[in-house]
Amino acid sequence: MKRKKRLKKSVSILVVLIMIVVGISIIYPKINNKQGNKELPIIQYQKEITTTLGKEIDLLQDVTATSNKQEALTVSVEGTYNFQKEGEYHLFYVAKDKEGNEKKESFTLKVVKQEANEPIDENHFTTSKGFKGEIRNGATYIEGTLIVNKTYALPSSFGNGLTEETKTAFNKLKAAALLDGFDIYISSGFRSYERQVTLYNNYVKRDGKAAADTYSARPGHSEHQSGLTFDVNEISDKFHNTPEAKWLSENCYKYGFILRFPNGKEKETGYKYESWHFRYVGEELATKLYNNGDWLTLEGYFGITSEYQD
Repeated sequence: MKRKKRLKKSVSILVVLIMIVVGISIIYPKINNKQGNKELPIIQYQKEITTTLGKEIDLLQDVTATSNKQEALTVSVEGTYNFQKEGEYHLFYVAKDKEGNEKKESFTLKVVKQEANEPIDENHFTTSKGFKGEIRNGATYIEGTLIVNKTYALPSSFGNGLTEETKTAFNKLKAAALLDGFDIYISSGFRSYERQVTLYNNYVKRDGKAAADTYSARPGHSEHQSGLTFDVNEISDKFHNTPEAKWLSENCYKYGFILRFPNGKEKETGYKYESWHFRYVGEELATKLYNNGDWLTLEGYFGITSEYQD
């Protein structure tokens, strides 16, 4: 009899335990659901975003989040990143609904160094040294400085004479040279596209294309067309060791001019040494390129090339 009672009691306990287990299995999901596991916001986003060094982008531009009630939610970015510093940044998108349920999704922002002269868009690029370039009306400017060389050409219609700024600066240079006993004069100033066609073709006929390309620019690639450049005095190698050439090399930067094709920099400029060829860039940049007498080139300073494409 006692054995039957113990058995009945054990069965009762087992039934109670089964009911408790079943109850928990029914109640727990509801509790868990209220805590937000199935009610968390849903975020639509990209797992990886890439931009180039210095180019700021909107990380939230294509990101959306909704709740289960289809309500649009505001998303924020959590984490530290810097568009001015190359690197890989691990960040979070964070969305929170009205009930306080929060959802985080991780993503990666890559800030990469742009290749030299790789275009950002059709009219903008960044040089290998981080300078910003822009193409305006067919002409190329880097940090506001017009660039004309074997890589960067001018439209055939560009230019109509030396600029007023260039002429004013030259007059100051000439006056200073006279005070020191030197006569500096312009032998060749502005040259149009059409004039350069004639000059270049004549040099090619005389010396061949390869030789001509070392001292004469192809049409559209001549700085003389810019209105910022001129040749002085004797346009030949005989001018190299003259007192006038020495004075110009040591003083032209004070008036905003640079020795455009310095000795020993042929691989950078694409042209042989020309002690008579000067370019106006303004006093600030000219002083930097003077470099205490060890002339830098526009190509070397900005991190650009001077090479024909064919």
